[in-house]
Amino acid sequence: MVTPPSRLQWLAITLLVVGGLGYADWVLQLVLPVDADLRTSFISELSALGQPHHRVFRIADVVAGVALGAGAALSWVLTRRCAAVWAPLVVLSVCAVFEAAVPLSTSYTFGAALPDPGTGAWWAKVSEPHGVSSFLETLAFLVVLVTCSLALRRHGADRRRLVLLAVGVGAALCGAIDAVLTATLLLNGSAAYLGLVQRLGVSLTAVWLAAAPSWLVLRAAGSAARRPRRGDRCRTAPPRARGGESPSRAGDASGRRSG
Repeated sequence: MVTPPSRLQWLAITLLVVGGLGYADWVLQLVLPVDADLRTSFISELSALGQPHHRVFRIADVVAGVALGAGAALSWVLTRRCAAVWAPLVVLSVCAVFEAAVPLSTSYTFGAALPDPGTGAWWAKVSEPHGVSSFLETLAFLVVLVTCSLALRRHGADRRRLVLLAVGVGAALCGAIDAVLTATLLLNGSAAYLGLVQRLGVSLTAVWLAAAPSWLVLRAAGSAARRPRRGDRCRTAPPRARGGESPSRAGDASGRRSG
């Protein structure tokens, strides 16, 4: 029997969508008078201390992080499954809020002199709490990408699921290219199109975060009211008996044979 989402489930979905889309709050740069170059600047520099409107970006980061974390936690409570999806999503949201609480002390690619390429000064920049949090946030997203994609896969082949997977993989690839360009910046003092790659990756990440976990909640609401036997399993369909038959059909067949 298909069960429509409850009000709490709709609340969780709304929080996930708001938090996911808010993850790409860099778009505020398009309407605010900010000097950061879209092609070369880090997104984190928008909220760096001393930058114009840095409080706006920090508040937007906090709102998005809180909404995403609350949506993930509520989804975890409501579905009572897929802990491997919701737990790292909560970690990701906590990292986003922490980044807003400890912004960069200054901008690196504009408005300030860059450290000498290849010197130890770069490590001092990368190893700041903000940089460590960004690294953990990236790892959390990769975990969520894998676990949520596997959970959705249990619903069978679906074109929308494949589109979401392509968006998530695209975000991951942009993240890898971003890491390479960042390393180039650290070593050589310049990296063309670093800002564009990072903004594209964050935008794809935001779309995926808004869509994939929300769809998982909808699927959980629409599936039969049945809990997994083990805590971290995301099963959405009854187990199959040998020969591809469901247990009920297998039981009927055995009853007919015994009759």
